[in-house]
Amino acid sequence: MATTYTAATGDVGRSHATPWLSWLLGTAVLSAVVAAALHLSEGQAFVQLAERAQPWWIGAAAVMQVGTYVAQGWIWRLVGAAADYRLSWRGALELAFAKLFTDQALPSAGLSSSIVVAKALERRQLRSGAVKASVLVNIASYHMAYVVALLGAWVMLQRRGDANALVMVTAVLFLLFSLGLSVAVLVLSGHRYGRPTSILQKIPGLSTILDFMSAADVRLVRSPQLLSRAVGLQGAIVLLDAATFWVLIRALGVTAPAGGVFISFMIASLFRTMGIVPGGLGTFEATSVLMLRMVGIDVAVALSATLLFRGLSFWLPMLPGYWCSHRLLIAPEPT
Repeated sequence: MATTYTAATGDVGRSHATPWLSWLLGTAVLSAVVAAALHLSEGQAFVQLAERAQPWWIGAAAVMQVGTYVAQGWIWRLVGAAADYRLSWRGALELAFAKLFTDQALPSAGLSSSIVVAKALERRQLRSGAVKASVLVNIASYHMAYVVALLGAWVMLQRRGDANALVMVTAVLFLLFSLGLSVAVLVLSGHRYGRPTSILQKIPGLSTILDFMSAADVRLVRSPQLLSRAVGLQGAIVLLDAATFWVLIRALGVTAPAGGVFISFMIASLFRTMGIVPGGLGTFEATSVLMLRMVGIDVAVALSATLLFRGLSFWLPMLPGYWCSHRLLIAPEPT
């Protein structure tokens, strides 16, 4: 389950302007990655992988991916319960699928999905402060969990002696960004802005973000119990995704080191998150194949497992995600 977030909602018309350009770029990068991997591997290697494939492992991977949506939906239910609002499991899972689809289809750093979720919750009569808090809790908990997971992968990578300057610098920058964003959400939520912040509010886009955060229910955003449970569920999503990757490699008849697969997944996710193409199309695949090769996985296995993972986590959920996002905004479930 690929996810990215930002801390604001507003007009996303500009994100619809030229989405096909980012899709075209991502497809070109992905094609180059596949071509390069095929060039480095013998065609017979892929035939042998297909012969050794064990479908029941792929079934197990699919179950793990379903688990990521359950965990994400659970977060929405937790925030709703804290706001004295009962969100059904169906509604929670629809939000999870819709958020993923919007993140994948519209590369807007998670802005579009935040708007979809907020509008869907508003249509279900959740009070405004709780709606904004639910978005902010989701953002903060994701980045907190991601910081912990990425730090773990970073330490493991250094211990292996495979640290790369580009990877390390990128990881540090994203860690600082994630920490800063999490702190900003906790500190600025519910804060009413006066004259000292008038200059900041003149910065394009920042005024909308500050207004959104100031209107959030601070009791929910800063609830230690709610945040800790949300962070735990976000961490479970990361671990389920990484486990899915390991299981898919196992489905190809190869037993990979769990630590190496976790490192590869986290670094690939890092470059996916920082990319400008939808869902990191192409950049995730390239980084994944390179990192898996670095930890000793054959190129043919690395490419096959990566494409299988993307099929389960990126392409397969697109249709239900589109349906859920349409249903949430057009015909919301009555409470």
